[in-house]
Parts: sequence; C-alpha cells; structure tokens
Amino acid sequence: MMIEDPEKRQSEVIAAMRFPLMVLLLFAHVLPEKSIPIEMNLSGMNIYHLFSEGISHNLSRIRNPLFFLFSGFFFFRKMEEWSSGFYYGQLKKRIMSLMVPYLLWNVIMILAMYIKNYALIYLFSMEPGEDLLKFRNTAWHVLFWQTPVNYPLWFLRDLICMSVLSPLFYVFFKYLKAYGLLVLTILYLSAWESNVAGLSMSAFMFFGAGAYMGIYKKRILEFCSRYRYTVAVTAFLFLCCAIVSNGREGHAYIVRIYVLSGIMTAFNLTNWLMTRRFWTGVFMKLSGTVFFIYAAHEVYIINWTKGFFSRTSLADSGSGLMISYILIPFITLGVCLGLYFVLNKMAPDMLALMVGGRAKTQVLKNVK
Repeated sequence: MMIEDPEKRQSEVIAAMRFPLMVLLLFAHVLPEKSIPIEMNLSGMNIYHLFSEGISHNLSRIRNPLFFLFSGFFFFRKMEEWSSGFYYGQLKKRIMSLMVPYLLWNVIMILAMYIKNYALIYLFSMEPGEDLLKFRNTAWHVLFWQTPVNYPLWFLRDLICMSVLSPLFYVFFKYLKAYGLLVLTILYLSAWESNVAGLSMSAFMFFGAGAYMGIYKKRILEFCSRYRYTVAVTAFLFLCCAIVSNGREGHAYIVRIYVLSGIMTAFNLTNWLMTRRFWTGVFMKLSGTVFFIYAAHEVYIINWTKGFFSRTSLADSGSGLMISYILIPFITLGVCLGLYFVLNKMAPDMLALMVGGRAKTQVLKNVK
C-alpha cells in the first residue's frame, strides 16, 4: 500500500479550503460590518438574526486569518537560508501577485463608479449617487491605502505590508522560536490593534504563524491533526459563546479564541473531506477562481444583488430575509464565476493580470 506524501496532502488540503473560505467571505459581506445583539427568542426575525449573525460575524471569521496563514507559510516554505537575494526575489514575485492587482482593482472600482453614475445621469436625469460624491471628497491616499475604494482589498494591503516586513518575522522567530508565536497569540487575544493601515493584528498574528511554520518546516496539517478532538470541541463551544455575546461587550475576546481553534478545525475537517473526492476535487478545481471572486464581488455585484432583494416582499419578514441571505452569496458567486470563465475564454492574458498570475498557475495544476 502506497503511503501518501504528507507535503502533497497538506498542499491539497490548503487548495481545497480556498473556495469554501471565499463562499464564507461572500456570506460575511451580505451583512453590514457592525454586529447586532441577538435576543434568545423564537420570533421569525430573531431566528434570521441568529442564523445570519452566526455565520457572517462569527463562523466566517476564520476566513482572513486562514488566508494570512497560507501566505506566511508559502512565503517562507522554500527558504533554505535567509538572504537578500531570497527577500528581493519574493518581493519581486509579489509585485505581480499583490501590488499590480491591488492597484488595478481599485482603478476598476473607480471606473465602475463613474460609469454607473454617469449612465444614471445621462439616461435617467438622476443626481450622482452618494458613492461618487463621497469619492470626490476623499483624498487619494485614503482611497488607495487607508480605506481602499474596493474595500475588501484591505487584505491585500496588509499582505503587502507583511511581505515587506518579512525580514522582521525571520529575525523574530530566529531568536524567539515558538515563544515568538506565544507573544503574537497573547497580543491577538488581547484584541490590541495598532490602528495603522496595513498593520492589523490579524495580519501579524496569522502571517506570523504561517511564517513560523514555513521557516521551521513544520507541517501544519500534522500539528492540527494531533489535537483534532480538543480543538473541535473548543471551536464549537466558543463559537456558541461568540454568537450569544454577538454585538455585546467581550465578544471581541471570545471570538478570537474561536478563530484560533476554528482554524485548526478547518484543517482537520477539510482533511477528513478529502476522503470524499468529489467535493474536494470540485473545490480544488475552483481554487483558481478565488482571487477573482474576492476582487470582483464588491464591484457592485453583491451590493446590487442585495439592493434587488431589499425591494422585494422578502424583505418584510424574518423568513423572507433568511431566503435572501442564503440566495445573495450564491447569486453573487454565480455572476463572478460567469465573468471569470468568459474572461478566461476571451481574454486569458488580461484575466491573468487581474488575478496576479494565479489563473494560469492554479487552474492548470488542478486540471492535471
């Protein structure tokens, strides 16, 4: 019986996780950023709040930390020893994979904003929308850095900063080793934030955790599997506690404990799902579309979908809102996938530029 290569298995698990995590991100973006308290009763509206807040502001909170973890791990995974050549080589790769798409998708958002607003002005004699007025009164450094005009790109902004600061991560873990990971964990659980654009604690914590694993050639999947039952129970209990405390004092601390255990549980759950080859095969083949969905969905696609449902009778009841909440992410997903495959067919080089070269590398790997 052939024993499967653990490195290959880990890479497959990470590839299979990307698409479901992006679906979680779409669910997260259906609701406003601010959480609301959940009342424990069985009214239709409250069941909707329990379900939607539970997913968007709690369950899905593992998505960005996991993507930061992947990025930190792959940044250092192939490093034999630290050198200026290695550093500049990695930064050169990330100009194409991070900086170019970051600038491009912000410009696309601005162009879409002008096209939408001037179409309304000339076709329907309507006044410019609030988005355009706000854009005109906002400084460029705010639009392209502090609060990206294509807002989900804050993740790319933070990832660019982590990549630039990678020498500090190397020195930090070279001398502190696992104790460095403990320091980051304590800071993360304290809910401390630098309040500097690009330097979020989530980025430091999870890019750092991935960097530690990559520097010391640790197997993330093997580590998570060792504690699979403990972290699964911990994740479930603290997820429940986080939902109960949603929108209340103390939620920020509770949800962070869920995130730490939830990340490990996500690895273990995906590893278990690898035995169901159909689903993981689909997820791995779709992993090449993840960046496009991430960057494109906020360019009016998800907001127009939400706007459509808000004008229907579904918005008048808890059950109707529940139906809308479930449909909106999948409609958005369908539109984004449709655009992706059209571009892949008609303008593959342009698509490759838009996704930082990820279209060719990931899709071709998964087709083999």
